[in-house]
Amino acid sequence: MQPWWPRFIIRPKVRLSRPRFRMPSRPPDTVIFGIMFFVVLFVLGGNVYTLVRTPPAIAGGSGGTPILVSPGLDSQLGMEGVVASVVIFVGVMGLGLIYYGSKYVFQPGYATRLMVLGIILSGVSFLIFSYLWTIKTGGI
Repeated sequence: MQPWWPRFIIRPKVRLSRPRFRMPSRPPDTVIFGIMFFVVLFVLGGNVYTLVRTPPAIAGGSGGTPILVSPGLDSQLGMEGVVASVVIFVGVMGLGLIYYGSKYVFQPGYATRLMVLGIILSGVSFLIFSYLWTIKTGGI
């Protein structure tokens, strides 16, 4: 059967299918890890306590100066939990850099830089936590 258009026009043989839009069966592992990581940071930072107790956002001292860390182990300000979460994140990033640097055995300069940076980050987070702990327990 001859088509009604001229012979120099060629009809393309294309099969068009309807696109399927469906949800993925499971979210990627990286997304699950990120969500779980931030949940753990939220809990370890003491933010659940902050949500339950509803402390004042900023406490004032005797002279009207703001107190950023509430002395005493039975109270916590709102900013303390956020600071603790950030410090934990920095320490975990340092430990992650130490682990990541150990994979570069055949590039010792790069591995050394990563490990030194990881040690510095972990050490700084440890020192910040030690300082915050001495404030909380009344050492300063």
